[in-house]
Amino acid sequence: MNNTVPFPEQKRRDDNEQPATPPPSTGWQRFADRAVDWAGDRIEDIFDAPTYGWKGMATWLKTLVILTASALVLWATWWGLTALIDAVRAAEWHSQGTGLIATMHQPVWDYLQTHTAELPVSATTAYAAWQLFGTASFIASWWLRATGARLTWALWGASTTGMIWAATPAAGRTVAAGLAALTWAAASTLALRGLSLRSSSFVHVHNDVQPTPVQIRPDIHVPQPLVERVEINGRDLRSVD
Repeated sequence: MNNTVPFPEQKRRDDNEQPATPPPSTGWQRFADRAVDWAGDRIEDIFDAPTYGWKGMATWLKTLVILTASALVLWATWWGLTALIDAVRAAEWHSQGTGLIATMHQPVWDYLQTHTAELPVSATTAYAAWQLFGTASFIASWWLRATGARLTWALWGASTTGMIWAATPAAGRTVAAGLAALTWAAASTLALRGLSLRSSSFVHVHNDVQPTPVQIRPDIHVPQPLVERVEINGRDLRSVD
């Protein structure tokens, strides 16, 4: 009795038959794959940032940090400027003593009241901003010696003198403007300290020295020949090494 179990018949593969290929990916699938790869790379950049520090950090992370910091600085500056203007809005200089201060500040107040009627800003706010810009530019010019602060101080002084000239009655216009100019010039000795109008001179020394040619002279030292005395079978032999 034959108990042999025959193997199942295997399907022969034709040599010309090509293996089954996966269906072509659609545009949406390719986009999703690229999006996943891109997101993975960005997450890896975030986790690598503490390890590599600022120099090795990815460029897009540096840009994001700089933009965020700039926005925070601008917001803090604007908030601080608004708070300072609100703090000095009600500040008014009262004429006391000789009246010199009132001679210079009262025309500014009158000029701002007259010319801010058609503006969204009130005269009180404009007056506070005028005080703030003058004080801040003076301190920054005196302390930091910054070019921008000195330009702001110069423009503030010129605009102040112009407002005093325009708002003062014609009889005392020249006196008020002259006092303002003298006061501004005296304060500028501190605000513009260290500023020189002398032209910088540069001294250039040209040394017309011809280069010395370098001559190379080879010098070869040959050692003296070494002569040894050799005796073989009673005969003297001399060899030169």
